[in-house]
Amino acid sequence: MTNNRSKRQIIEAAALTFDKYGFKKTTMDDIAYAAGKGKSSLYYYFKNKEEVFEAVVGHEAEHLKREIYEALNKTDHSVEKLRKYILIRMRRFVQRGNLYKALTDNFLNTFSFIEKIRDRHREWELETLGNILRSGIEQKEFKPVDVQFMSNAVLTAMIGFEMPLLKNAETETEFDQKINDVVNMLFYGICT
Repeated sequence: MTNNRSKRQIIEAAALTFDKYGFKKTTMDDIAYAAGKGKSSLYYYFKNKEEVFEAVVGHEAEHLKREIYEALNKTDHSVEKLRKYILIRMRRFVQRGNLYKALTDNFLNTFSFIEKIRDRHREWELETLGNILRSGIEQKEFKPVDVQFMSNAVLTAMIGFEMPLLKNAETETEFDQKINDVVNMLFYGICT
């Protein structure tokens, strides 16, 4: 139990440190200092900085998934599930900087573990979107569509909106409104 608590403490401290300094500038000394541990304690749990970062990103991804599943389980309506999924996903990418950086930072492309993280996360997103779409089709909330294609289209649209939304929204209310505008456009188009 103490080992898990120490490891979790290191991961949480590392998350803040990576978020503050970025992957490239963060050192194992920085992480040890932030965790209040000796550097040798870090090496007990992790071989190197890359392993620590992988654990941080995995930790953040699990939190995101848990939050999305909780929201999805609160409604039976697929339209609302898709709206909640998109809103939470986009909101949390602002707050969970390390996961977002792992998925988008070109510098990190040089690390093979990043590609694995990206592949796992994309698979999970496509599976989740596919489940929502299939349920919506069964419930007659959505038109019958090619679920695999539409899941990819929705995910691609979200990824395309990430930077403009993250850069231009000044308040949480404004951010939520922009997300709702995007969702409404996906659902209803832009024609009157």
